[in-house]
Amino acid sequence: MAELRLASASAADYCRSILAARSETFWFLTGVAPYRGFSRPFADRDGRWWWRPKPQFAWALDYFTPLERPPRMPTGRCAFGYQYPVREEQADSRVHFNVIRDLSGYDITRLASQKRRAVRKGLKELDIGRLDPGDAVVAAEACEVWHSHVQRTGWNKPFDLPVFSGHWRPLADHAGTNVLGARDRETGRLCAWLIGRITAGTAWVDTIASHSDRVAKRPNDGLIFAFLYHAARLPGVRHANYFLRSSLETLEAFKQSLGFDSSGLPSRLHVNPLVAAGLRLLKPAAWKRLRGDWPPPRLTGDK
Repeated sequence: MAELRLASASAADYCRSILAARSETFWFLTGVAPYRGFSRPFADRDGRWWWRPKPQFAWALDYFTPLERPPRMPTGRCAFGYQYPVREEQADSRVHFNVIRDLSGYDITRLASQKRRAVRKGLKELDIGRLDPGDAVVAAEACEVWHSHVQRTGWNKPFDLPVFSGHWRPLADHAGTNVLGARDRETGRLCAWLIGRITAGTAWVDTIASHSDRVAKRPNDGLIFAFLYHAARLPGVRHANYFLRSSLETLEAFKQSLGFDSSGLPSRLHVNPLVAAGLRLLKPAAWKRLRGDWPPPRLTGDK
């Protein structure tokens, strides 16, 4: 496997680079949502950084360091509520991120047996390296992959090249952001790409997309493994986060086979009383999920 020189950044540097661009948000392509801008990060009164998975509801960016006292939140940033990590004995809820709690020494032995074969195939038959988001040719290739990915999965929506490029190009200016691509060694075609953020000691899998006609060589497996493998060898990078557990059995099996665990991180939940009452009455399933009180998905095996 070729060496990847990955970029990493402190929480402050990463978040400030996002805020420096008017329309950029914590995750790729969330800026095109109807309530665009909701996930832009902010700092509390103690300098700790937060981001919003939903409008006016915030999570601490560093979710592996328990807070010793309640945060002092700024006015108007999380009117609906917020949630943060605490020690187990202080928890009143759980957040079911897919995480690798100890990323140190991450290698192929950390994978499920069938996943090892898939990763070896991807690393053998693909060239995995960093992409330049500022390259117009690369942007067009990435947009083509995105369209195919959306058509196959039904997730998100396709965008015209100017719209896609308008969000793709600024990735070059985001601190701690790595755009990786997997190319077919025989044809040179871009099979898949991954956006990975490395900040606050955590390697985040932001977005991954693959072309439906080019998945036979296992580009998704190769990309995620290469990202985590090289992130684990950076100073101070101790954890990985592949976002929330979902109800999609095949997706959760895929994450689990790469070494991720979604059993939940102990948390304290603060919710506006009116919002809490409304959720309990009108959306009890959403309230239970917010508290982490929902059963794990039935995994369909090693994917």
